Amino acid sequence: MSFRPTRRDALKGFAFTGGAALIGTSGCSETPAVPVEFLHGVASGDPEATAVIIWTRATTTAEVSLLWQVAKDEGFDEIVSEGEAPAKPSSDYTVKVDVRGLEPGKSYFYRFLSGETVSPVGRTRTLAAKDATKLRLGVLSCSHYGFGFYNVYRELAKEPDLDAIVHLGDYIYEYGPDGYGGPEAKEIGREQEPPHEIVTLEDYRTRFSQYRRDADLQAAHAAAPFITIWDDHETANNSWAGGAQNHQPDTEGKWETRRDAALRAYFEWMPMRDPGPGEAFYRLHRTYEMGEIATLHLIETRLAARSDEVSYEDDMVYFETAYDVSDPQTPVPLSAEAAASLPASQIEWLKTPWRESDGTAMTDYGTVRKWADTGLAEGYAYKPDLARFREEVLGNPERKLLGDEQMDWIAGELKTSRAKNVPWQVLGNQVIMARMDAPDYTVAFPPEVIEPAIRDNEYTRRWVERTKLRLPINPGAWDGYPASRQRFYEAVREAEANLVVLTGDSHQFWANDLRETPGGKRIGVEFGTSSVSSKGGYDYLAADPRVYDIAEETLLRDVPEIVYCETRHRGFILLEITAEAIEADYRAVSTVRSRDYTPSSLKRLRVTREGPGELSKLVPV
Repeated sequence: MSFRPTRRDALKGFAFTGGAALIGTSGCSETPAVPVEFLHGVASGDPEATAVIIWTRATTTAEVSLLWQVAKDEGFDEIVSEGEAPAKPSSDYTVKVDVRGLEPGKSYFYRFLSGETVSPVGRTRTLAAKDATKLRLGVLSCSHYGFGFYNVYRELAKEPDLDAIVHLGDYIYEYGPDGYGGPEAKEIGREQEPPHEIVTLEDYRTRFSQYRRDADLQAAHAAAPFITIWDDHETANNSWAGGAQNHQPDTEGKWETRRDAALRAYFEWMPMRDPGPGEAFYRLHRTYEMGEIATLHLIETRLAARSDEVSYEDDMVYFETAYDVSDPQTPVPLSAEAAASLPASQIEWLKTPWRESDGTAMTDYGTVRKWADTGLAEGYAYKPDLARFREEVLGNPERKLLGDEQMDWIAGELKTSRAKNVPWQVLGNQVIMARMDAPDYTVAFPPEVIEPAIRDNEYTRRWVERTKLRLPINPGAWDGYPASRQRFYEAVREAEANLVVLTGDSHQFWANDLRETPGGKRIGVEFGTSSVSSKGGYDYLAADPRVYDIAEETLLRDVPEIVYCETRHRGFILLEITAEAIEADYRAVSTVRSRDYTPSSLKRLRVTREGPGELSKLVPV
């Protein structure tokens, strides 16, 4: 029998040769025409009960054919499947193989070979068999390369017996050195490649290549299959169906061109199945059947149907006064009731100025009309009409997070899962679903705590000032699309689903009750993970470290649907799922600014099923 390397042998070779482990192997002794290295490691993902995708990239200069092997053991004495696959320039020399005919709920080992060059060895696993009694999932999100080292990936890679790792988006970030995270990246020597904002296919490929050379990310990919969905930064910040906040068509070209380039690179570099013939890349939604314990539904909330995000500055509505202008020489202010009885052509509505000292409204038509054109006099301000804003702008039923096709799909999947009597319906989702109106931080934070944080940062000052309005903290989350959320909740109720939502994006830890109406029946629970490395929002306020404690205490007191929150740490969630309960272990690292860190478990929460569509409170374990 020829020598077959163990995982330790392969990793030793990887460490000392930059991915070119030069050891003898059977079945691949021919010297390739061009040298090959495996600098980006290996990965697996998109698991099914009897199949899984395995992935690598050949660092080479021309098309080569790689041998791939899947075995039951690390020594590759029991190879169950093998074959050849090309690494082509047209796919950036990435290789994906859909390995089929495997057994449910089994761990396998895999590798790639070119001549005597052997890749690192990865462990993968098929989805659970019908007789499985427990699932273990890692859940993470938001891994900006420049904000810190990937200590979170390193810790997750150490977890034994993971069924899968669920990455909920922002796997890469698009910014250049002058953008978000640029100064922090320079400080720790993790400046992004290429050294500019990424826009083209080659740019996105280069950025993926840099991320995937990180040893800790490679270790996580080699430890378990990934199940992935993008959020916005895989394309551009605050992306939606028609564009993105961080995309300027005048200088960066058509949005669709950039979007398609980004997604092409994403599918090349991620261990996942490509869309089928005729399927648009940006309409991703998939269900993973995990034995008879849970179904995991992944839904795309960015590119397929999302309406543009509401801006509190640009889209706000204000209290107005109606004027009867039937006699242009003497316009008369009217009550709303009186205005409703007159023809629209006879009415002019103008924003009402309010005197800030005593709240008196200015209704003199000539003055109001003049100020509308020239700007308000000192001591006057316009007052937001928050009820109208919530109803007419945020609540506009034409604004969508999910399109009709997506909503019909997820409603059908929930019903199908329940018809099979699957205990848990789990939604992999990018943004916070719970209702989270901002507490008034202008009074929650003592002046000596908040003033240093807002003194020199105009964006932070305006954000804190805006919390006085008690509007949703993040209008880019489900809070900014309440009609879509309500329609989804109706689908959950009709299916009698036992809903558990997994969420990324916010760079903070959350556990939330999901209520069909404010204060009403619990329709599910939400576990929100912090980031792998991306900076948390409250970090920008934390000139005084008391910011974190005050923010958490205030959120728990003033936001009814929040059960647990933690605002300062980077980390992941470890889920343990049985037919009876789901437990969420909130894992953190002490820092990502250094490779010297301490891991910890911050909190462990449990939810149980009380009946069809009836979940218990989240309780500490």
